[in-house]
Amino acid sequence: MNLITLIISIVLLIGFIFFYRKRNTISPIVIFFLLWTFVLFLSNLNLYGIYRPSFKAYFLIMLMLLFFSVGIILNIIITKQKAKKSSSFKSYKSNRKIVLRYKLYYFLCFCLIFFNIIDIIIIIKELANGNPMWQIRNWTLEPVGSSNPILERRSFLESAFRNIILASFQTIIPPITAYYFFYEDNRKRKYSLFVVSLIVLITSSIAGGGGRLGFIYYIGCFILTFFIAYKKSSIEVIQKYKKILCIFIILAVLFVVIYTIVRTGLGNIGKQIYTYFALPPTLLSIWLPDLENVKHTFGLTTFFGIHSYFFRVLETIGLDFLVPQIYNDTYTYILNAETFKQVGYGIANAFVTPIYYFYIDGGYPFVCIVSVFFGYIVSALYEKFDKRIDARSFVIYGLVMYGVFVSFIRIQTAIPSYIISFAFAIFLLKKQKVNKGIDDNKKKKEDFVNG
Repeated sequence: MNLITLIISIVLLIGFIFFYRKRNTISPIVIFFLLWTFVLFLSNLNLYGIYRPSFKAYFLIMLMLLFFSVGIILNIIITKQKAKKSSSFKSYKSNRKIVLRYKLYYFLCFCLIFFNIIDIIIIIKELANGNPMWQIRNWTLEPVGSSNPILERRSFLESAFRNIILASFQTIIPPITAYYFFYEDNRKRKYSLFVVSLIVLITSSIAGGGGRLGFIYYIGCFILTFFIAYKKSSIEVIQKYKKILCIFIILAVLFVVIYTIVRTGLGNIGKQIYTYFALPPTLLSIWLPDLENVKHTFGLTTFFGIHSYFFRVLETIGLDFLVPQIYNDTYTYILNAETFKQVGYGIANAFVTPIYYFYIDGGYPFVCIVSVFFGYIVSALYEKFDKRIDARSFVIYGLVMYGVFVSFIRIQTAIPSYIISFAFAIFLLKKQKVNKGIDDNKKKKEDFVNG
């Protein structure tokens, strides 16, 4: 089953690469199948003593891939049917432009940096006391209210502000920075956004105990923006930013490598890269026997990020009796994903794949149904993004790409801050009417960005 699943993933990858080869943007669908082909390939190698995944784990992954593609094909069919019914496509014209709320943006960045510095001071003290970096990293990942040096000092209001506002806002900083770095005429504003975002990125990574996913996401957003410029054949933009982007990527990669060495040692870089991406099928396989006896939550686990704060508010204001038991069960399952399990080469957690959440919600049927749903949604959103990319749509596009990329770890809709990030993207990047007397240069630039 392991080889069959890998072959199916390769076939789907090739098929969608061919289908989306002429697009102006990188398709999240191609990234999804490229990622899972890589994961399955590494899993099949079975190196470093990692436990071999079960037949059932591979079979469920195969179902997810197949039904995700069914959702994509369904959207393609529906889109073509709508096109046939329409006599002609109207060109997209708009008298609006997207404007960033700069004052609020910088204020929230300042808040992020301020709280990060507080955490960094605590981390330095704990390192001086002999606590290892991996332990500090685990503290930062524990749920609110946990008893550790980093979390126990926070008040309820601070925790709420950090988790609801700042964590959600932080997710949209990389795509905003990347977009305006390429398409902002004001050099002072462009580079101030860039410098502030780097300070947020570095301090957040240190405050998070050495997290590296933020760097990957940040680099990825710049690559996505550069790819759009390249596809539009803007020689001026390509020549202007090619060297800068290459230098930036090299420095960022070196930074991630150094972080990895600090956390795991000089000789463990290759092993850590392999185990990170080969781990998901194994960890899913280990969890599956426990999931056989869970009470199904009928979508509440997969979409925990949508409803969780509603029930948390009820608990906070003393209305616990209005909170159903199924919510408490769901919260327990979400936390359980962070439980460390023996995986062969050591212990690991979190990389449980979206199937963990789908299966808890409704077993095999839900794995199939929700995979179709996500395939359809990602495909439909991408079709919309590819037609017109402005600052707001690019940020949403970046969020979708991020959710697709971390699909080897979890389903991102289970994370409340991720869901709120979409609302932040819409609110911070407001629509503004364009005066009829808009100058030709700005109009030409807008036409170039929008295709």
